[in-house]
Amino acid sequence: MPQDLDDQSLEFLLARAGLTLNAAQKAELKSVYPGIAAMAARVRQKRGIMAEPAHSYGFTEEDL
Repeated sequence: MPQDLDDQSLEFLLARAGLTLNAAQKAELKSVYPGIAAMAARVRQKRGIMAEPAHSYGFTEEDL
């Protein structure tokens, strides 16, 4: 996922989502996009069943 968002890509994504934003909202969205892209990259990884243990202790790094 790219770490920056150009105006053309932003306009495409907004149109696809059916959103209408003013210039200030678009600028704010572009400013937070790198953080959102980094978060999405962390989330989209294979994880074991122990990645979110409900009430489990003593799991290893390999479980994650």
